[in-house]
Amino acid sequence: MPAIGYSHRPVALGRRGMVAAAHPDATLAGIEVLKAGGTAADAAVAVNAVLAVTQPNNCGLGGDLFCLYYEAATRKVHFLNGAGRSGSRASLDELRRRGMDRLPIIGPPTISVPGCVRGWAMLLERFGTRPLRELLQPAIHCASNGFPTTSLLSQSIREHLAVNPDLEWRRIFAPGGRVPGFGELLVQGDLGRTLAEIAADGPDVMYGGRVGRAVAHRLEADGFLTAEDLARHTGGWEAPISTSYRGATIYETPPPTQGLTALQGLNLLEGFPVADLPLHSVEHLHLLVEIAKLAYADRDRWIGDPAHARVPVAALLSKAYAERRRLDFDPAKAQSFAFGDPEGDTTGFVVADGHGNLISVIQSLFNNFGSGVVAEGTGVVLQNRGRHFSLDPAHPAAFAPGKHPFHTLMASIATRDERPVLGFATMGGNGQAMFHLQVLTNLFDYGLDIQEAIERPRFLIGAFLPGDPEDATHVESRVPGEVLAALEAKGHRIKPAPEFFWRCGHAHGIVLRDGTLMGGADARGDGAALGF
Repeated sequence: MPAIGYSHRPVALGRRGMVAAAHPDATLAGIEVLKAGGTAADAAVAVNAVLAVTQPNNCGLGGDLFCLYYEAATRKVHFLNGAGRSGSRASLDELRRRGMDRLPIIGPPTISVPGCVRGWAMLLERFGTRPLRELLQPAIHCASNGFPTTSLLSQSIREHLAVNPDLEWRRIFAPGGRVPGFGELLVQGDLGRTLAEIAADGPDVMYGGRVGRAVAHRLEADGFLTAEDLARHTGGWEAPISTSYRGATIYETPPPTQGLTALQGLNLLEGFPVADLPLHSVEHLHLLVEIAKLAYADRDRWIGDPAHARVPVAALLSKAYAERRRLDFDPAKAQSFAFGDPEGDTTGFVVADGHGNLISVIQSLFNNFGSGVVAEGTGVVLQNRGRHFSLDPAHPAAFAPGKHPFHTLMASIATRDERPVLGFATMGGNGQAMFHLQVLTNLFDYGLDIQEAIERPRFLIGAFLPGDPEDATHVESRVPGEVLAALEAKGHRIKPAPEFFWRCGHAHGIVLRDGTLMGGADARGDGAALGF
């Protein structure tokens, strides 16, 4: 078997602190907070705020946030659900009244309450030591004075310009129809003003102040949110979910996120001698693809807002269920799977501090630039997470008022003997659970370092172009052609992808070993991992 080539960045190393995030300016902002003595929570807010400026296509104040936080003092992992809910006018009857037979992909009807800023405040209230006004200064400077546009952002603006009629969005990101080129300064004055107001007056600016009023006014005619929906929003601290894998405890974010799907996949894989299969061989990739398909079949049937529907988490995560479900795997051929009966664009980053705390964060607008809607004068791009509601009234994620939509967002922390060994998160929409499976097995089965585990070739199942089958499996072309041909012979619908395919996620992770922090950032994106 020929060797698989990859551009192998060095692993970032540190002892006192580390940040692995999707833009160098964000990574540097977090490092400065850590060097000044801040906690992982403090640094995470600074990192996320800068990413909201430098990655406005992926994340921002108009989106949702989830995180897992390992608290060194108690050796416990905590889960913050910083997601917003659907509007009080959201219902199947209202859709019919408006003459709509489906939810659109972008536009005002797809917007749910943006939970990010309230999430920042909740995170700092519990685990922070620095005030929000201090932590937002790097982002305010970046938005008000501009930053050099990356090629990925320029491409994202160009793609979204072709489909988004929102005049305010076009004024900010493509004035006069012109897309900023690589290295050109992108200034977001309105967003800088909004961040400065939040720094001065707190998160209520987003939910009842100037920004909240502007959002409610923009959505009054054709959205489902109201001013009251924004004003009553709050996030919540909840319990994470977990399973065991190869001697480690793997924590993931619970429903309404798809963290459950990654844990199910690990439960299924645990019954196979994964490490005995040559990495990226036919047998290895066939197993991972089929296991991902099994786990996703259950995801699409069962996951919704647990406050509004029965989501059988314990049953889906049981080892006994995994044992039964594992019997459906056929080593000889690809299959389509029905769900079992147990009874997106995003940014992900990780921060470790010198106190032993670790945070894994996932924050998103969902699609490229989310809904594409910007309320006048705010600079805030609003998410389109609401497009993931189901129009089947019997489905756990049925479209209804006051509900969390299903989230592809997820984040992970792994521990051994109640000590953290890994924090991991990746963008990638629907593919995130697949990417968690691939990177975590690279780490726990094959013993790769975090940078190589992230850079190794990945696959992604899904249709992206008209005519693609739903089970099209995109495999990065660093995998040898004879392996792809053998997968096709087993019945997989293989589509060779670029060597570093941006749709296969921009992953970031930190491994902790004997007091040393080891960071990895994805060559598929613009990220950087730095430690000290």
